Amino acid sequence: MTEPHVLLLIDASPASRAALANAARLARHHHCELIALFVEDEDLHASAGHPFTREVSALSGESRPFDREVLLTRLTQQRRQIEMLMASLDRQDRLGWRLDVVSGPVIDTIRQAALGAEWVVLGKAGWSASRGGRLGSTARQMVETTRSRLLLWQEDACAPEAAIVALVHNMGDCGPGIETARLLALATDRNVRLLLMPDLEPASLPALFASWQQQGGPQVTVERLADQGIETLRRALQAQPAAALVIDDRGAFALGLPMADLIAQIDIPVIRVPSPAEPA
Repeated sequence: MTEPHVLLLIDASPASRAALANAARLARHHHCELIALFVEDEDLHASAGHPFTREVSALSGESRPFDREVLLTRLTQQRRQIEMLMASLDRQDRLGWRLDVVSGPVIDTIRQAALGAEWVVLGKAGWSASRGGRLGSTARQMVETTRSRLLLWQEDACAPEAAIVALVHNMGDCGPGIETARLLALATDRNVRLLLMPDLEPASLPALFASWQQQGGPQVTVERLADQGIETLRRALQAQPAAALVIDDRGAFALGLPMADLIAQIDIPVIRVPSPAEPA
């Protein structure tokens, strides 16, 4: 059986670099190993060098031959950058880590590696997406095809006073989302802010706040959304500093959006928590 660990999907993109620090915090807090995974896409290897394949520059929009030697050089440079990033963790106490570099189909390789991970951490938007709330192609496929607990990070820094926000849409199965918010708040030394759907009463929350305080925090605030829509949620997240949003699949459905589309519209890091399995 795989030992509990934090899995970081890493490349040399700015969002991936930003995700590294948060993955390290989680691993230290949970006293488990940090495994960084860099996947060299076998489809890129297979398509490079053919006279009919070309690549398009993200900056200029110009197309050019997809040369195999250029690809290999680029991958070597990325591996070196990643190795330097990971080596910086040696200066941090209480953290065991390793870097796995593999070649294969990206999503299948990641899905297999995610089995047994306490958290799967990745950049919200890699090289394939611009800054802001958009969702990169790998992150989107992970959201759509796995039930892992995902922390989708982005490079923008957040204020020290920003809270971890959790959306509560159903009192009966809110435990995993609230507990995830608590764990992340403790790992990052932040408070928790619970946003309730408009049909829920704050007084009907589970009696967990007293136990949190007995365990040493975090501080919790509760508020109810004015209506059940994505724009209301976005305004609530903008009204007070928010470091990340914790939401499960049913919460996204309650807002009228598939999870991946919702994440793409939220311009802060998002923690996707799988909804509890439906009873048989």
